[in-house]
Amino acid sequence: MRKNNCLIVIVILSFIFLSCQNRQDIVKVGAILPLTGNMAPYGLSVKRGIDLAVEEVNASGGINGRRLEIVYEDSKSDPRTGVSAFNKLHMIDRVPLVFGSLTGVILAILPEVDRNNVVMINTSAISPLINERAENFLFNLVVNGETEAMFMAKEFNSRFPDETIAVFYGNVPPNIYTANVFTRSLDQLGNSNYFTESYESDATDFRVQLDRIRRSGARYGYLLAVTNKEFADILRQTRELNLDIQWFSISGIESRETIELAGETANGVIYSYPKIINDTLHSNFQAKYRERHSAWADILTVMSYEAVPLISTVMNRYGTTGLDIQKGLRFIDDFYGIFGNFRLSNTGRQFVDRELVWKTIKDGQFKILED
Repeated sequence: MRKNNCLIVIVILSFIFLSCQNRQDIVKVGAILPLTGNMAPYGLSVKRGIDLAVEEVNASGGINGRRLEIVYEDSKSDPRTGVSAFNKLHMIDRVPLVFGSLTGVILAILPEVDRNNVVMINTSAISPLINERAENFLFNLVVNGETEAMFMAKEFNSRFPDETIAVFYGNVPPNIYTANVFTRSLDQLGNSNYFTESYESDATDFRVQLDRIRRSGARYGYLLAVTNKEFADILRQTRELNLDIQWFSISGIESRETIELAGETANGVIYSYPKIINDTLHSNFQAKYRERHSAWADILTVMSYEAVPLISTVMNRYGTTGLDIQKGLRFIDDFYGIFGNFRLSNTGRQFVDRELVWKTIKDGQFKILED
């Protein structure tokens, strides 16, 4: 009996030892994404980018020989659920870093992030509020709606200074803010040739607003939709109403889903997009993604994919605690990815500066718009 008890103790201790050893061979980081509900497509875009990059990081040696592992939690697009998810990741999984998504969820988690010295990376929420709060442990790797709107206003005014533009946007906070920045930027440039139309986020029929735009005589429009389906529905209904208008938009329109739903009505849309500096990296990534998912990776996927080798480089060089990662992201100056050299804004806030370009959709393909 005593022998059996000793054997049981040895087995238990061996299990505990091996479990601890296995945990030491893994570096865990968290991700709080909308994985269910109407915003789940956004969460899936982020997750797919992260997963593909993690595979590549681990195949290249991981974090100083340790395997990188992502622990996913579903925010259900709800701020309170997001906070609970963060508390679980922090207290049980002991992660030093989390990927966040959706402005409301990120801002709800932010006090807990700062209080517990856990880095939070945003690769998807475009609200300018993220930039305003990006300090301490929040880092924003997304070119937000404010930046895109200011760029578009400047470019539109320089090329079409005497033309009227209809600003058509989904009635949700990020798009309202982006629309306001666009019109305010035109005002500052001395151009008041614009008017606005909005729609509710659950709308599927946009003909009333589109008819008002047609009757205005505007030949140009700035389209700020919430989902790829909304982009596609608006483009198709534009064609159905024989509305002759040149649509401009934001980087979120670039997805295979938009083209599949909109068909040829997507052709000719002009939109802002971060300039891709390393075409080889981007092409290789898109080829791997297409092989895996039979789709084109949208901007959320590309940004999320890009973030993983960045944080793995930081952890390899500076360490794996939240304070190590915070320091590394602030000081690293030689990480070169798809969008060029990583650098934070010189405003004192922790968000990226990116050069923007105009792109267009032609024959179902996304192309740089040549001057």
